[in-house]
Amino acid sequence: MKEAGEGKFCPFCNTRIEYEYYQYSHIGKFKCPNCNYGDNEIYQLASHVDLNNRTFLIDETTYNIQFNSIYNIYNFVAVIACCRLYQIDTKIIQKALSTFTLNNGRLEEIEVNEIPTIINLAKNPTGANVSLRILNEDKNEKELLFVLNDNLADGRDVSWIWDINFEELNHVTRIITAGTRAYDIAIRIKTAGYPIEKIEPYLDLSEAVKNFYQNNIKKYVIANYTSLQPTRNEILKLKRN
Repeated sequence: MKEAGEGKFCPFCNTRIEYEYYQYSHIGKFKCPNCNYGDNEIYQLASHVDLNNRTFLIDETTYNIQFNSIYNIYNFVAVIACCRLYQIDTKIIQKALSTFTLNNGRLEEIEVNEIPTIINLAKNPTGANVSLRILNEDKNEKELLFVLNDNLADGRDVSWIWDINFEELNHVTRIITAGTRAYDIAIRIKTAGYPIEKIEPYLDLSEAVKNFYQNNIKKYVIANYTSLQPTRNEILKLKRN
């Protein structure tokens, strides 16, 4: 429990909730020891979850997906539960999930000049921590671009970045920060113990992206709400060039 949990107390009786296991935010198997909140019937149960091969099982049926994040497993199991209520054929569900991708910067995988790049939105600590979890599960060397704006739609208060788990970064050899709060996020990363000489802040997004792709190391991009599409556009512009 190294992050700010959102569901530590029962919303009905205020008793501290007990978790059998925890995934992120308030997600996991939990129960209130006082009123049994959370002790629910399971509609669909995913087992044999393999994030590397991007597969999971429900009722001995294998589902192949295009994503390797735990929160997408939850999303897809919820979709399957809804489809089962409408008695949609399992083969149709399998085909739909196996071909479904997102191309709007939400766990989007692209290649920029033959450099693998993963772009993901993070507009709160939970989103950022899940993105970093995916990054940390990748054992290869990689670099991170973190873009943080504080526009009206983002919220002026960016203190939430102090609930992001930057303390345990695996095989991240350089971090570039950008956005209107490029220096705030750089300071947050520095205080987490990451070497200051490997942090490069840029207020100019175009300059940040160009410097990010100076080498051919695998790239991870995390951007908050109003910075996501501008960052994605700069990356795609570089790809076209």
